[in-house]
Amino acid sequence: MTSMPTPPRTPNGSPTRTPDGRRRDASMSLLTGLLSETLDPGYAEAAARREARGESSEHGHWTKRMSPTVLLGVAAIALVLVIAAIQTHRQAPQVERERKQLISRVQDVERKNSVDEDQISMVRAQLQAAQAAALGPSTEQGKAFAAMSVSTGAVPVTGPGLEVVLGDATGSANPSGGDVRQQGGGDLSRVQDVDLQHAVNGLWYSGAEAIAINGQRLTALSAIRTAGSAILVDFRPLSPPYTLQAIGDPKSMAAKFANSTEGKYLFGLKSQWGIRFDTGTKDHLALPAASQLTVNDAVPVP
Repeated sequence: MTSMPTPPRTPNGSPTRTPDGRRRDASMSLLTGLLSETLDPGYAEAAARREARGESSEHGHWTKRMSPTVLLGVAAIALVLVIAAIQTHRQAPQVERERKQLISRVQDVERKNSVDEDQISMVRAQLQAAQAAALGPSTEQGKAFAAMSVSTGAVPVTGPGLEVVLGDATGSANPSGGDVRQQGGGDLSRVQDVDLQHAVNGLWYSGAEAIAINGQRLTALSAIRTAGSAILVDFRPLSPPYTLQAIGDPKSMAAKFANSTEGKYLFGLKSQWGIRFDTGTKDHLALPAASQLTVNDAVPVP
C-alpha cells in the first residue's frame, strides 16, 4: 500500500506557499480535510448542542427517555408468557394421564371383542355340527350344505393350496407415468387395495375354494377398501406384508395364477415399482371361518 503524500511545510509547521501567495497543498484540499478533521462537522455540532443542554451522549440514553406506557406493555407481555408456560407445565401430567386412560380403555374393548369373537366361533361350530347331523352327511342335502358352508366361509377349512405374499417396496421411487394405480393418488411403492383385489380375483379364477388375507376369511360379500393409510378387509385394518392363503389344488392353481391377467399385473408391480410379490405352494393350510355372515334370503328345505 502506498503512503499518502505529506504536504510541504515551513520550519514552524505552517504550509508553504507559492510565489503568488497560494498554499502549495491547495490542490489537495479534500485529503487535507480528511487528515485534519477526523470528526464529522455535523455530528460535532449536534454533540456540542447536547452537551450545552446537559444531555448524555452515551448509547444507553434512550432507555432514560422510554415511556412508562411502553415499559408497562413489555412487563404485561412478559407476565402473560410466564403464566402460559406455567399452565402448560401444570397441564402436561393431566394430558398424559388422559392419554394412558384412553389407551387402557381401547385395550379393554379389544380384549372384550376378542372374547366375544371366540364365543361366536364356538357357537357357530356347534350350530354347524347340529345342522350337518340333522341333514345327514351322506344325503344330497347334507353334501350341498357342506359345500355351501365352505364356499360361504361359514366353517373353518384345511387342506393344501397356494400362498401369495404382497409387501411394500423398500426405497423405490414413485413414477410419474399414467398407470391406473395413480388414480388413487397414493404412494405407488406401497401395496394398495386395488392390488389385493387383483390378487384375490386371480386366486378365485385359478380355482381357489377358500381364501384368507392375514387370517381374515373372505366371502362373496367381502370388501377390500382403503381408509387413510390402512387397507380394510371387511372393515378390519390389516398391516403389511399381506399374506393370501388359498385352498385348492396347488399345482394347477400356481400355473393358472401365473398365466392369468391378475398374476401378470402383480408381476408388473414387482418389476416396475419394486412391490414384493412371492408365491409358493403349501401342503397344509388352515383357514378360519368368516367373522361376519349375512343371510339375505332363506327358504325352508323341502
